[in-house]
Amino acid sequence: MHSYRPRSQVVSTTIDDESVLLHLEAQQYYSLNETGHRIWQLLTRGRDAGAIAAALAEEWALSETEALRHVRSFLQELEEANLVEETSGDKTV
Repeated sequence: MHSYRPRSQVVSTTIDDESVLLHLEAQQYYSLNETGHRIWQLLTRGRDAGAIAAALAEEWALSETEALRHVRSFLQELEEANLVEETSGDKTV
């Protein structure tokens, strides 16, 4: 399974249950809703897509399959926006 981490050029802050991300090089900012915020939190703690999906499934009464589909889609969007980068799969969580 693919693992991702925030790019070093991205800084984030939390406002209530939302995250605001700033890509320093691109000079663009992004606002994440509650779900995106939670995924970002877990991602910054080194969790892979499967672990993030498992946490979301437990927290929000989703099936793990449905949660994983949403997590993968969101991570792909983050990657396309250059906010995360893929890491080697060596790390276990």
